[in-house]
Amino acid sequence: MRTGSGAEGALLEVRGLSKHFPVRSGVFSRVTGSVRVVEDVSFSVGRGETFAVVGESGCGKTTAGRTILRLYEPTAGSVVLGGIDLAALRGEELRRARRGMQMVFQNPYGSLNPRMRVGELLAEPLVAHGIAKGAGAAERVADMMGKVGLSADLAGRYPHQFSGGQRQRVAIARALMCSPSLVVADEPVSALDVSIQSQIINLLQDLRAELGLTYVFISHDLNVVRRISDSVGVMYLGHMVERSATGPLFERPLHPYTEALLSAVPSLDPARRKRRIILSGDVPNPASPPPGCVFHPRCPKAMDVCRSVAPAGSEPEPGRFVACHLYQDPPAPVSAPL
Repeated sequence: MRTGSGAEGALLEVRGLSKHFPVRSGVFSRVTGSVRVVEDVSFSVGRGETFAVVGESGCGKTTAGRTILRLYEPTAGSVVLGGIDLAALRGEELRRARRGMQMVFQNPYGSLNPRMRVGELLAEPLVAHGIAKGAGAAERVADMMGKVGLSADLAGRYPHQFSGGQRQRVAIARALMCSPSLVVADEPVSALDVSIQSQIINLLQDLRAELGLTYVFISHDLNVVRRISDSVGVMYLGHMVERSATGPLFERPLHPYTEALLSAVPSLDPARRKRRIILSGDVPNPASPPPGCVFHPRCPKAMDVCRSVAPAGSEPEPGRFVACHLYQDPPAPVSAPL
């Protein structure tokens, strides 16, 4: 499983990705600071694999996904897709590259133009990229609607005439019209009923197998992540604090933040139930992050060194990355908890 920052043969390699938004104030709107929403994030995803990004709301998951696709311009770092550095592309080169990378948004009703019929919505990317038009586009639309479990007879309807689950199927179909190799799915089931969530997850898995897709799956639902992903990256305040194959991460998390997240996952199996770890305090302001380890104000295992020194990432086990002083070599000196 590829969980490192530079695995050979990976379809997607994200290296040191950062995204800062300027803070402006005063009469002339001068830049007086920045909000560090994504900070030095690295990971790689092999072809046909699913890499999940998890964390609390506001941790930078969605911003990271949009920056990978160049919907936001990265402040620093590189994104290499199929050997091409997307951050270096401009103009027509970037436009051509967009055929190979698409996004499924969280809210299908908000991401679909309510004034366009579904057939027009699905044909639009084909026409925009010069792939097909007219009868050829209509044929491809009908084929894709069948792949996502919708009847081609529904192509003449508007988005508001579909249920939430059907709208998300339309959104998935639109993302796949140009035959991308990479799909960033941003909370694609969180707005749906639980019964419909399962159907959409099954659909995504079937499409991955059939079309050879690679997913970056953004979610806060760890039960869904455990089911769909091959590897997981855990984000906190814009930083990726742990990265691992899915099985080892869920069985034995390394970072204290990951432990706290997993302790909150409900389970019907008494053997899997864990003591709930309650984190004190609030998530710090990304415009003014704490010094040292960004998690130390809420960490139950924090030490004096965590207050002033940012932990360097390490691999305490093969294929597992963690940014924590507890796993430094040599380990940080242990002192009284903060």
